[in-house]
Amino acid sequence: MIELQDGMLLYHGSYISIPEIDLNRCFGGLDFGRGFYLTSSYEQAYNYVQLSIKKAMRIGNVSESFNPADGQISVYKFHYDPNILAYCFQGASVEWLHFVAANRKKDLFPQLLKKYGTIDIIGGKIADDQTARTLQRYIGGADFGLPGTLEADRVAIEKLLPNRLNDQFCFRTQDAIDHLEFIRSDRYGDIRL
Repeated sequence: MIELQDGMLLYHGSYISIPEIDLNRCFGGLDFGRGFYLTSSYEQAYNYVQLSIKKAMRIGNVSESFNPADGQISVYKFHYDPNILAYCFQGASVEWLHFVAANRKKDLFPQLLKKYGTIDIIGGKIADDQTARTLQRYIGGADFGLPGTLEADRVAIEKLLPNRLNDQFCFRTQDAIDHLEFIRSDRYGDIRL
């Protein structure tokens, strides 16, 4: 079951340590929209560090000579507050599929963007490289049929279910970010899993 609990440790893999989270630096077009993404899986955050470094090099945030061992896993503790609106998708459901597709292509399923627009934190399964390809094929509409049709949804979900999808939590508002306590950063090159 995917859920946030008081005191839960959450992890973010990046090319830098992030003691202060700035939502203005977060990208849109991701699974659950614009926000700061965390996971309860240390291993998943660890595996993301190299991708983060490659992206940072591509957009010029770090030089080509950046040492990948200097990547960081930032560790946070979540402090529960009943006033924070949180919603967690519990699997690769049709609604999860449609919401992820809507965040990647705004004219698909706009009603879901509106439905979840006021949620501070959205959790659910992460679309890894394998699932990202399936989602692109689904959104494109050529391989599975028109997105949102029973057949296209069935085929996409069928292709997604065998993947071992870990969790992710998207902290979408400053109020949500204010309930994260930075604990430490671990240097990628010093970690042995």
